[in-house]
Amino acid sequence: MKKQYGITVEEALTLGVVNRLNVVGGSDGLNRVIKLVNVIEAPDIMDWVLEGEFLLTTGYSFREFPELMTMLITKMAQANSSGLAIKPKRFIKEIPSDLIASANRYGIPLLEVPYDLSFSEIIAPILGVITSKQNQVLQKLEQGNRKLTEMMLHGSTLNDLCYETSMLIHNPVGIMDREGKLYVSPLCPNKDQFELFFSKDSIEIKNEKLRFGNIKEVKYSMESTSKESTSEKDRPNTLQAVRIPIVADKSDYGHIYSIINNPISEPDILLLERAATIAALDFTKRKAIFEIEKNYHNEFLEILLSYDSENEEEIIKRARKFNLDLQKPTAVIIINDQWETSDLDQIPPSLKGINEQTAKEQLLTVIHSFRGLPDYNHLFVGIKGAYIIIVAQLSEDNPNGNLKDIVSNLLNFLTAEDRFKNNHQIKIGVGRPSNSIGNIKQSYREAWEALRVGLLSKKSSVIYFEDLGFFKILSEKSGPELNKFVEELLHPVLEYDHQKNGELIKTLQTYFETNRNFKLTSQKMFTHYNTILYRIKKIEQLTGISLDNPEDSLNVEIAINIHKLLRSSRGSQ
Repeated sequence: MKKQYGITVEEALTLGVVNRLNVVGGSDGLNRVIKLVNVIEAPDIMDWVLEGEFLLTTGYSFREFPELMTMLITKMAQANSSGLAIKPKRFIKEIPSDLIASANRYGIPLLEVPYDLSFSEIIAPILGVITSKQNQVLQKLEQGNRKLTEMMLHGSTLNDLCYETSMLIHNPVGIMDREGKLYVSPLCPNKDQFELFFSKDSIEIKNEKLRFGNIKEVKYSMESTSKESTSEKDRPNTLQAVRIPIVADKSDYGHIYSIINNPISEPDILLLERAATIAALDFTKRKAIFEIEKNYHNEFLEILLSYDSENEEEIIKRARKFNLDLQKPTAVIIINDQWETSDLDQIPPSLKGINEQTAKEQLLTVIHSFRGLPDYNHLFVGIKGAYIIIVAQLSEDNPNGNLKDIVSNLLNFLTAEDRFKNNHQIKIGVGRPSNSIGNIKQSYREAWEALRVGLLSKKSSVIYFEDLGFFKILSEKSGPELNKFVEELLHPVLEYDHQKNGELIKTLQTYFETNRNFKLTSQKMFTHYNTILYRIKKIEQLTGISLDNPEDSLNVEIAINIHKLLRSSRGSQ
């Protein structure tokens, strides 16, 4: 890291009368930076020494306990102080040899002040240089802030922001948003370093939290190693970067990075923070526009699903603004995403702490990216409740085949995203194609029924209504009818589980899922084999049926599936 606004001890010894000070120990630390100058004449100063502090003393407070001076050197090393100057002959005859040895050990410059030289003659020139450097830093910050603010007011892009910031801090700057999109100026001379840093071949070797200078907040320094192929051999290329979060209104929009090719200073970090703030404002503006467009889409989605034949021409006309031709076949697709695990360690770090609404918006953003592809710009996307709804315009010659291609490619596009891999489950329900606006609502209902069934299965990601089979028949029955059927068969078992906090229903469900295999049921439930046998007999006792009877067993299996279906739909619509 670059030295802060200050002056090294070695440079200080070239100033006026300060060059009369004699280095008696710790010469290895002459490159330590002086930020502050203080006179100490009290022994309790040891608890208050600061980073970059240059101390002057006559030894008055140590005259009776000279061993405390050795302790002071240790404290200064721990605080990363810059040096100690002692004026002997008045209160101490000479600088103790053990103090010199300690200064050499820790690399703390130890200087002897001539008896005729006052402390003010030493302090004045050093503070003059430090003040001058501080003014230069303040001017740099002021100019940098003014330049970045002007960019914000003139509507510059994030790429422009990165370029201007990189010019100010003399290191390449880029932004990685929470969607994984990298912003780097085409004019950046080292933009290939970012591609290398974020490449799949790059391995993070260090992620260290740092306190930088006088900045109290936590900063992040990362090193990433990637192999760069050469004609001779593969050699590792190590890059180090500083990372600062881009946050606004409790929303995390990504990070701003600076790859450290040249020494970086505290003012550079402050300018990076300023750039991060400006980037956050840009992302906030985008979010506001996104919200307006989302509400506009959702409003039209409600119109489509509550179809009014009297306004059909107006609906068709309005749909064209969304690049949707409702005079061609359409079908409804409903998408749900959820974590397959409750273990936080299995959730990618970038998504930890993101609430359900934000996660849904991220999914919506990715779907809009898919919609931006040439073959899929006839998809209308909106949100209804907790689910994302797509109304897909289909080809007239082969609507079913076209629908399957769209859904298959959409799923591949979603699962290719890192955020939707690893324990993140996408479920898609698909309704049948319709040839009129009035049937879009029916396709929506079918997609919803398909999704409900899909949520019961851990295997299938995509469920088409036309493939539901038995469940398609159930979806056409009314809720009260299905509830009555379940109650007639399973009421005693449900009541038993409720009163005893039992697992008879879960056992019965697993029993049928394993094709009535007691051993597999036991293994799947992590329950003793004899316990499973006992539970099945208890179910037969409570219901008065025999699961060995094919008709009884079929009725119970149907009731269990209906129970799952009804339970999954409660509170979902």
